Amino acid sequence: MKNKLEIGDKIRRKGDGKLFTYIGRDDSGDENYGHVEEMLVPVYLPDFEKEEQ
Repeated sequence: MKNKLEIGDKIRRKGDGKLFTYIGRDDSGDENYGHVEEMLVPVYLPDFEKEEQ
């Protein structure tokens, strides 16, 4: 992910364009994974783009 994410940022999944709300990093320590409000499992952040407002 190019831009640093902040809690509450909107990110768009590249594969289908669905919008999610970023809520924080994953506990694994791998910066490529984070959590979004809409899913219970960590997501792979390189598959997403930060939605510019």
